[in-house]
Amino acid sequence: MKMKFISAIITVAVAALVIFTGHSQAQSKQMAVDLMVNHLLQAKQPQETRPIVDPDTYRIPYISETYKIAGENREALDKQFCYCYCALNDKFKHKSLLTCFTDGHGANCGICMRQARETAKMTKDGKTPGEIAAFFKKSYDKPHDHDHGH
Repeated sequence: MKMKFISAIITVAVAALVIFTGHSQAQSKQMAVDLMVNHLLQAKQPQETRPIVDPDTYRIPYISETYKIAGENREALDKQFCYCYCALNDKFKHKSLLTCFTDGHGANCGICMRQARETAKMTKDGKTPGEIAAFFKKSYDKPHDHDHGH
């Protein structure tokens, strides 16, 4: 009987630890996202200075048009966090949404392309970088989605 009780306590403790660890990891990632969003919005200098990949590299019109849009909206994209979480992925460590278009990453990610197009449209409509960032946070930021980052 005593062994079953000890086993039950250990099971509950392990379960609590797993839940707590998962929760704290999600909180840490959320804090990292919030810090990056704030940093991008407050940055006085460009975060990404590399050129955009030539849009003519891509034969699919949607992709080449998106790269063209990214090139035409460098400053606006450089103020936005990319919600495929490539900035948090050790493989990419992107600086901003603009970084996704300095290589082939953006061409393979619907989130990057959609965000680039939304950023350009919202900028054209007179939205500030802060308003755009708030829209993206509300639209994309789901604590359980932070492991995407292709």
